[in-house]
Amino acid sequence: MLQSISMEKAIEIVFSYASAAGTEEVLVTDSFERILAEDIEAKFPLPPFRRSPLDGFALCAADTVGATEDSPVTLRISQTVYAGEVPSEPVLAGQTTAVTTGAPLPEGSDTVIKFEDITQHGDTITIGYPLRSGDNVVPEGEDIALGERVLEKGVNLTPSAIGLLASLGMDKVRVFKKPRVAVLSIGDELLSSGQPLRPGKIYNSNLYTLSAQVKEAGGTAYPFGTIPDNTATIAAALSRAIEEYDMIITTGGASVGRKDLVREAISLSGADILFWKVGMKPGTPAVCGEKDGKLILGLSGNPSAAMITFLMLARPIIRTMAGKESGNLPEVSAVMDQPFAKKSKQRRLLRAVVSWKDGTYRAIPAGMQSPGALKSMVMCNALIDIPAGYGPLQTGEEVNAILLPPPYCLQG
Repeated sequence: MLQSISMEKAIEIVFSYASAAGTEEVLVTDSFERILAEDIEAKFPLPPFRRSPLDGFALCAADTVGATEDSPVTLRISQTVYAGEVPSEPVLAGQTTAVTTGAPLPEGSDTVIKFEDITQHGDTITIGYPLRSGDNVVPEGEDIALGERVLEKGVNLTPSAIGLLASLGMDKVRVFKKPRVAVLSIGDELLSSGQPLRPGKIYNSNLYTLSAQVKEAGGTAYPFGTIPDNTATIAAALSRAIEEYDMIITTGGASVGRKDLVREAISLSGADILFWKVGMKPGTPAVCGEKDGKLILGLSGNPSAAMITFLMLARPIIRTMAGKESGNLPEVSAVMDQPFAKKSKQRRLLRAVVSWKDGTYRAIPAGMQSPGALKSMVMCNALIDIPAGYGPLQTGEEVNAILLPPPYCLQG
């Protein structure tokens, strides 16, 4: 077991167990925000035929050569074609076909004139100016060519991508499976939401925040509820979770106190402990175990510490398992608009609000930085990465800011 390792080393170890959770076929209607597991090539062009982009008349432009308001051209209406129909005959010289928006164009036609630009008399129309071949004609394959690769494996299926799949006639699509992540909260002090608050007790917020974080990362969370501070009980829950799920996240019981039993429980469940304690604050007491290629990641019971450790260690591997792009969070250089007075022996991840002002990212601390304070996590949109032994931070000092994913942020 490695102990007191760097955050980078912990990430490296976690990633060594990263593998996609497999693929499955789902209905296109259920594929929003799923990750595509195959390249998609068009089996026919889009549109699949020449069509009219407007209500009007399809004709041959050559029939309008020399037309003027004083000497208009007269054409006979030979048929009407609505969207969804097929022309029954070609357009011959001196003829025209009435068409609606989206209707296929008949053979022999090479231009379309708007209804409002003609004068109709019974089954004839008159045109008072010459038309150009190709005007108001949507050619076959204008949007997508036959055989064109329209979506690549690994893309996130957005509403427009889903529409594209549907336009190609697909009712099902192959996507990466969402990793199934068990979430266990450990502690005798925890109450479930809805229970009356009792002396010495607190509500189990971590079960909710971590489950939401799993979902944001691309996984499916399976909350186990609250596990009491009992080594055998925790080990039994871990053993059951290892059998059923792809990854296990625990919160609480990971430090060095008398009731911090997760390390012992991981060993009792038959898993190997890979590391304990990571050089980051908050989140130092993180512990990681492995059994049958599945990771058990034990996080602090302090709400902000658990969330930040999840962001740095768990989110990247869950994204990888879900087939998503790299889970690395974007980083920018920012200038402190307010000081931060503390100096830390350890590497600190400071909750902050970062904004773009006058061509520069500006940063201010986001309230209380206690590992148990959750309000500052609600307020922040970034983490200032402060090296070990560095600080205090002064106003005007340049810092490295790790930007949080948009779903985490109330502020921009």
